[in-house]
Amino acid sequence: MYQRLFIGRKLLHLAEVDSTNTYIKEIISKENKEVEGLVVSVDKQVFGRGQKGSVWKSEPGKNLTFSIYLKPNLFIQNQFLISKVISLGIIDFLKNLGIERTYIKWPNDIYIESRKVGGILIENSIKNNKVYSSVVGVGVNVNQVKFDLENNPTSIINELGGIDFDLKELFNQLLFFIEKRYMLLKLNNEPIIDNTYISKLYLINELKKFKVNNKVVKGVITGVSSIGKLQIRISDRNREFDLKEIEFLE
Repeated sequence: MYQRLFIGRKLLHLAEVDSTNTYIKEIISKENKEVEGLVVSVDKQVFGRGQKGSVWKSEPGKNLTFSIYLKPNLFIQNQFLISKVISLGIIDFLKNLGIERTYIKWPNDIYIESRKVGGILIENSIKNNKVYSSVVGVGVNVNQVKFDLENNPTSIINELGGIDFDLKELFNQLLFFIEKRYMLLKLNNEPIIDNTYISKLYLINELKKFKVNNKVVKGVITGVSSIGKLQIRISDRNREFDLKEIEFLE
């Protein structure tokens, strides 16, 4: 039922590694053989990374932690489409499990209501004004029950209850939904990608507090630009921010 064309057809699973993103880049460099859809998964990631240099903390053997090697062939001004399709693939996966209240917190955290269930870290290689390759790191909380309080985390088991989920089966499903969304990018279906992403954008059209230049401001998220900047209306003025320029205050 969850047959895939190429993502995860070549799969390496490790017991422990510093970072799956780093490991997959080392494989490509050493073997000098690029296989789009190569996936490296791990039980325990020692130095998992998140946005702004943060650390992705995950209980070993309880969650899905992996990286995918992709060759999207995008112009650099369109590279945020990669984040969009990966995020939407995770959203589709959660919906398939029966979890409906899902959102994408810009730029690429996955939320169930106001709780973080997953995150993405994308590292692109640029050549000739195009994204030559992408290493996409993904973490999704599945069977972990207890967390540190940072980011108000949750997991699939905390949301759905029951006994531990079969990680192998869920991994197969997740890769299927990610590939399905990624194929929309390959087929240049940008309007579908953009419209669906906006419909799932966390806090869109809501008046919220943010920190800009060490000042607390109120604004309304209106969208995301083509290059991935967050668009916010502040004091009737439309502004755009990258990741280092703004902080959510919730």
